[in-house]
Amino acid sequence: MDYPSGPPTEGPVQEPSYYFPSKRIIDYLASVAQSPHLVEPQYLDPPTERIALVTHDDEFDPRLHAREKDLGVESTWFLLTRKLNEEIPNGLDVQLHFDKEAGTIEQQIAAFRTRFGGAPVFNRTHRLLWRADNFDFPLLASHGIAVDSTRIGTRPYRPCIEGRLLPIWELPISVVDIPLNLKAIYNVGSSPSAPFHAGVSPVVILSHPASVCERHLFKSCFDEAIDAASACGYRFLNLSDFYDRYLRHASE
Repeated sequence: MDYPSGPPTEGPVQEPSYYFPSKRIIDYLASVAQSPHLVEPQYLDPPTERIALVTHDDEFDPRLHAREKDLGVESTWFLLTRKLNEEIPNGLDVQLHFDKEAGTIEQQIAAFRTRFGGAPVFNRTHRLLWRADNFDFPLLASHGIAVDSTRIGTRPYRPCIEGRLLPIWELPISVVDIPLNLKAIYNVGSSPSAPFHAGVSPVVILSHPASVCERHLFKSCFDEAIDAASACGYRFLNLSDFYDRYLRHASE
């Protein structure tokens, strides 16, 4: 395997903390209807069509965006609020990339609202840092996030916590850039193309811009994932379109 910046080096993995507002979370959970019959998540019925959801994290890449336009690929960009610069084109599906090391979620939603004139509907937490389902899901849902895409997996679901079905969907990531040292991301299959050949739908792809792959020692999955999705007859949608077609009515 070719390494973008030389072979990976060993080193410690340090997990940062986020100060969760416990009273807000407890009060929010108490406000959600509880049922003694609810004991598991609500899973989305698999779509009848094969759908690929291309997503990118951290920062906008105009060259990657131009390439997607040439390929006819729709995508969603989870951007750090410190990266919300003026080169982001109008009409792009931009969503929140909540960074637990860069202030509160309220501050980051406020910055997003200032830049785009509205609050985000979807989130992916930076570095996939996840404390616990009963911490993170209520925190996000209580701030108006309708869909999260931080977890790894293949089946979209609404989480069930203490007999409460939360009004937020988890849209798990199935295909990611290949990390060349220990990272939180991993592919569910033996390769980025595996879920497409297996007929999984939807398949959520996480592909970072080239500059991010270079900095963090990722081997990009973009080419392999797009080629496999196209060869296997997948339709490309952004997350907003997928939500409108499949998740909004399933939440009612």
